[in-house]
Order: sequence, then C-alpha cells, then structure tokens
Amino acid sequence: MIHPSHLQFMANHGAFWIFLATLGERLGLPLFVTPLLIAAGALAALGRLHFGILVLITTVACLAGDTVWYELGRWKGSALFGVLCRISFQPDSCVRRSQMAMEKHTGLSLLWAKWIPGVAHLAVPLAGAARVPRGRFHLYNSLGSVLWLVALLAGGFLSMRTIDWLGLFVITAQWAVGLAIVVSLVLAGQSYWRRKSFLKSLRLARISPQELHRQIEDGEDPVIVDLRHPLDFLVAPRTLPNALRMNPDEIAEQWRKLPSDRDIVVYCTCPNEATAVKVAGELQKLGVFRVRPLAGGLAGWEQLGYSVDQYFGDDGQPMMMLKTT
Repeated sequence: MIHPSHLQFMANHGAFWIFLATLGERLGLPLFVTPLLIAAGALAALGRLHFGILVLITTVACLAGDTVWYELGRWKGSALFGVLCRISFQPDSCVRRSQMAMEKHTGLSLLWAKWIPGVAHLAVPLAGAARVPRGRFHLYNSLGSVLWLVALLAGGFLSMRTIDWLGLFVITAQWAVGLAIVVSLVLAGQSYWRRKSFLKSLRLARISPQELHRQIEDGEDPVIVDLRHPLDFLVAPRTLPNALRMNPDEIAEQWRKLPSDRDIVVYCTCPNEATAVKVAGELQKLGVFRVRPLAGGLAGWEQLGYSVDQYFGDDGQPMMMLKTT
C-alpha cells in the first residue's frame, strides 16, 4: 500500500514531472505518457493536484515540443525525415510517403494526429516542411493538443469522481510511473529489434565482387560509391572502376545526386562492411531502393584480381568525387 508521504511527494512535485514527461515525449523521447496523464487526473480528483494547472502545464510542454519540430521541419524540409525514420526505426519508405503526404498537408490533421501512433510525431514536422502558415499551425495544433490532454486528464479525474476506485488507485498509483517506464522500454526494444532485423536483411542482400564484376562486364553500368575515410584513401589511393567518393556523414545532403534508375553499390574498408550497410540503410529510407553493400569491400575486390583505378596525384584526390554544393 502506498504511504501517505508518497502521495504528498506527488502532490508537491507531480506537476513538475508531468511537465517534463510531456515535453520529453513531444521532443521524441520514447516515453509513454498516457498512464501518467490519467494518473495525474486521478490525483486532481483527490485534491492532490489542481486540474487547471495540469491542463496548463501539459499544454505548454506539448506546444513547446511541437514548436521545435515544426520549426525544424520548416528549416530542414524533407531532409529531416531521414532523421525521423532513424528515430522510429521503421524499415520502410518513410520519407517517400512523407513527401507525398506533404503535398496535401493543410494542417487539419493536427486536430487528430496525436491519437494515432506513428503519426503523432510525424504530423508536426510535416506541417513545417509543407510550409503550413505559422498561425494556422499553432491554431490547429493547440486545439488538437488541448483536446488530447484534456481527454486523458479528464479520464483519470472522472474515474475517481464517478466510481469508488480510491482503494484500487491507492494500491496501484505507485506503479504508474514504473508501468510507463516498462512500456517505454518495451516499445524502444521492439523498435531496436526491427531496426536490427532490417540491417541484417541488408547484410544478406550484399552483392559479391563476382556479381558486381559481371554487371560491369555486361555493360549494366552500376553506380559504385567509395565510402572510405580520406585517410584510408591516402594509404590505398585506388578505387573500384569509375567509383565516386562520398562522405558517409553527408548522405542526407548528397543522396539526390545519385541516379534512381541504376543499381548503386557502396563499399568501405570497415569490418563486416558496417559503414556500407549503414549507408545502404539510410539511402533506402530516403527512397533509394536499388542500393547494395559490396561484400568484402575494396580488399575483397582486389583479392580476386579485378582491376582498380589508381590515383597518383600530389593532392591524393580522385578525379571523380561528389562535392557538396
């Protein structure tokens, strides 16, 4: 049974933690705030918290977090969705679907978006990228946020006023935060497992040096991308035939320069092609689906005696290199 001092602690500090939890959830942290909001409403019914203050602070927290994502969406545009897809760990065409939705985004979805998992965090930056006017965004988002928060808080409040659940609440209130943490960890674990499975599927989809060599010999003209660090290139100033060099950290800026109608092969020198697999995954999330890591990288290619392009310039730079403009 919960000790009276625990209730006193929640009464004195509960509003502060509810504010932080709501803000963190809207900023993208894997927090499950629904049971916390319901529990806060129940505490308000018991007179331990003020219902109006709860509505005010959760609304401020919600709108503050949403405004950050809205402004990021206006600033970065569609490039931001690669980050969102990595956060969500969804191995699908997240960015492509987001761009299609962006063309029709008017802001009305903000009225109901927070009730739908997976849409709640995408609708806000999508509104920014779609250039929904700030006034319209804040109007619709404020209405949708207040309706969402009041419904959850009122659910806990009315349950304590209309039904004699006091005994049950006293027993279970101390587990509300723990339950929220457990649910958040489970959701984060599921997302991590889906992403791990996705990366495993990419490793299984690697192209062998023999298959790539055959494609080149048959005139299929695949695009080959060298992802090695500049220091690696200084040590081994050579690439696969006609390979382009690209910095893995600039994928979000440079991926549009890659053709969408040709196979793309990426390679590196790291163990298990880790960088190549990671970049291939990022490109697929950006809508570039015909991309595969090269098994064995440059070393595997050279071990089979296949030709490479040598570079002997004083600056150590290749003649073909993608540059950020």
